[in-house]
Amino acid sequence: MTNKNCKTCAQSFEITPEDEDFYKKLGIPYPTNCPDCRKQRMISWRNERKYYQRKCDLCNKQVISIHSQDKPYPIYCNSCWWGDKWDPTEFAQEIDFTKPFFPQFIELQSKVPQLAIINDNGVQSENCEYCQDFAFGKDCYLVTGGWRIRDSYYSNNINHGQNLVDCSSVNIHCELVYESISCQRLYNCKFMQNSVNCHDCAFGFDLKGCGDCTCCIGLRQKEFHIFNKPYSKEDYFEKLKEFDTGSYENLEKTKKEFYKFIEKHPRKNLNQVRCQDCEGNDLFNCKNTLGFDTFNAEHCKFFEKGDHPLYCYDIYQSGNSQWCCESITPDDSYMTYYTAWCWKDKNVAYSDNCHSSENLFGCISLRHKRHCILNKQYSPEEYQVLRKRLVEHMTQTGEWGEFFPMSMSPFAYNETIAQDYFPLTKEKAETLGLKWKDEDKKEYLKQTHTIPDHITETPDSITKETLSCTECSKNYRIIPEELKFYRTQNLPIPHACPDCRNAKRIELKAPSKLFDRTCDNCKTPIQTIYSPDKPEKIYCEKCYTKEVC
Repeated sequence: MTNKNCKTCAQSFEITPEDEDFYKKLGIPYPTNCPDCRKQRMISWRNERKYYQRKCDLCNKQVISIHSQDKPYPIYCNSCWWGDKWDPTEFAQEIDFTKPFFPQFIELQSKVPQLAIINDNGVQSENCEYCQDFAFGKDCYLVTGGWRIRDSYYSNNINHGQNLVDCSSVNIHCELVYESISCQRLYNCKFMQNSVNCHDCAFGFDLKGCGDCTCCIGLRQKEFHIFNKPYSKEDYFEKLKEFDTGSYENLEKTKKEFYKFIEKHPRKNLNQVRCQDCEGNDLFNCKNTLGFDTFNAEHCKFFEKGDHPLYCYDIYQSGNSQWCCESITPDDSYMTYYTAWCWKDKNVAYSDNCHSSENLFGCISLRHKRHCILNKQYSPEEYQVLRKRLVEHMTQTGEWGEFFPMSMSPFAYNETIAQDYFPLTKEKAETLGLKWKDEDKKEYLKQTHTIPDHITETPDSITKETLSCTECSKNYRIIPEELKFYRTQNLPIPHACPDCRNAKRIELKAPSKLFDRTCDNCKTPIQTIYSPDKPEKIYCEKCYTKEVC
């Protein structure tokens, strides 16, 4: 066991013998930053929700992009970027061994065209042009990290479902779900968290196999309960009339009553299902894994949001990655590290948005290429010699074994999800040498229509109005499909913008961090996602299992 101090925040962290074997297998040095600082650095390269209108720099078509107009590099629409009208190797650079590597990569980054937005709209998805990190969908809007979904809006990390609105980490055959977090297999549910196999439920926390339950916590295989109290079927539906969720005023009142109610009940320290030798939360079918929001992982550490990873460390949002390290979304990749958006790759390092390639180093926007460094093609023999020399050079400059610095990110810090998890002020960000994007004043116009309290009083014309968020004053709109969903589900028009609604879900969802506590019942030492200063009663799994009914 090796103890190290993070070179950024000075916090102590461990390198276990298992970690040492992993880094040796990949041929990379031990990290010099703690897990939190490594995560912050990586996700400062991931823009999920800041979209811009601009033109494709090749075909001149108007497109939606995650890249603002002031970015130095060209932006191509999906058709042009994946097409054969340009060659990214035309931007190739020679390695200059008199300079550090990272500035050379930035020079390349400023020239090579980037995808406007990362989705497969028009190919395997339909009417999903406003979705990022998205595939195999239909009729979706402002969804990030989603695949195989349809008719869904304002959600992130969702898959295999339909009619999902304002949801986070709602996966596996969910339908007609609103404002829910970390759930699977729900039907016709709203305001649910950590719940599985439920139907026709509202305001539920940790419900399993329940139907027709409202404002309940910790129930198992129950029906017709309100605030954990059983009712006959007839009395349940009569009582339910008091919960008119179509009224914004009534809905907010019910929310307050529900959250006050569940404060009294103990919570399980961690949410793990069919896991073996795991640490972390919202883990399903995992083995020997430390992670969060992850399915079917084996031998992984610091993995967040993904499915079927194997031997991966420090990965954010990915599927089917193997032996990958410190990367953003290395989907279907093998032996890939210090990369962003590199899919179906093998033996790729320090690269951005490269696909179906092998043996790349410091490349951008390459497809079906081999043995390239800074987008220049080499023979296999030349590549191996230069790569070895470059690694030695980066070791001397202190760059080898480190993800790209936050200051090099193509995005402003507050454009990325790093601002959600590690918020900074503009002054602090600029002190650290990070980019910052000021808000557009045009997004803060006066609201043009008062939102009716009840959905039944809301006219079709609401979709043409400019609304103002009650939390941050930023403007937002209601799209027709969204209005239809609210009417069908008897829900009022939200008074907050999508960003503030997402921030509220992040607040409700426990942080991707573990704390040491003792079970509030048996006093056994436990790990949990609830910090010791949190007021909730936290039980170990054994005590919690006895408590739920």
